[in-house]
Amino acid sequence: MINNILLQENHGSISEREVEIVHLLSLGYNSKEIGSMLFISEHTVNTHRRNMVRKLDLKNSYQLIVWAFKERILSL
Repeated sequence: MINNILLQENHGSISEREVEIVHLLSLGYNSKEIGSMLFISEHTVNTHRRNMVRKLDLKNSYQLIVWAFKERILSL
């Protein structure tokens, strides 16, 4: 499930809030739905997504989800 520890990587770390967002993305929710669930704006969700992709030197949200499974942040 979701780790409550900040994850340190070569390219930076992702916060607990970012872990929540990537978890919800992996379940198929869009930014507007995630924002409603977490009581934040859709814009804030998109900013978190963009920041995670940048910090981890990825190209898109799909790679972000793949990264999260590889790093065992997410599991089946």
